[in-house]
Formats: sequence, C-alpha cells, structure tokens
Amino acid sequence: MTARALPWPKRGRGTILRGVTAGTAWGLIVATALLALSFHQCGTICLGQMVETTALSITAGILAIGPLVLLRRTAKIRAA
Repeated sequence: MTARALPWPKRGRGTILRGVTAGTAWGLIVATALLALSFHQCGTICLGQMVETTALSITAGILAIGPLVLLRRTAKIRAA
C-alpha cells in the first residue's frame, strides 16, 4: 500500500496551526533544556549559541512533532 492510497484526514487551517504550535512548543522546551545544560557545564551561554539552538530546536519540532499532531485522530463516542 502506498502513501497515496492511505486515507488522509482533511486538514483545515486549525489543524495546521495546531501542528505548528505543538512543534514550536516542543522546540522551545528542548532548547530551554539544552541551554540550561550548557549553562550548567560552562557557566555561561553565548548569544549565538542561544539563537542557533533555539532555531534548530523549533525547526526540528515543527518537522517532527507537527505531522504527528496533524495525523491525530479523535475517537467519536457513539450514543447507544
């Protein structure tokens, strides 16, 4: 079965916004953790390192976590 044959859910504007928001939040959390680790080890953080780490973490979050949020399916409860 190819990817084109899979039943893809309809993606509206809200779904894409939710994917970008989740990826950005994940990236900011990872960047904060990495910068805290760097500060703990070295005692200082360079501005360039802060910008680079944050940008790469947010980009990775949007590319990795965003599609997972887009493919999320909600369970519909049927009334008996």
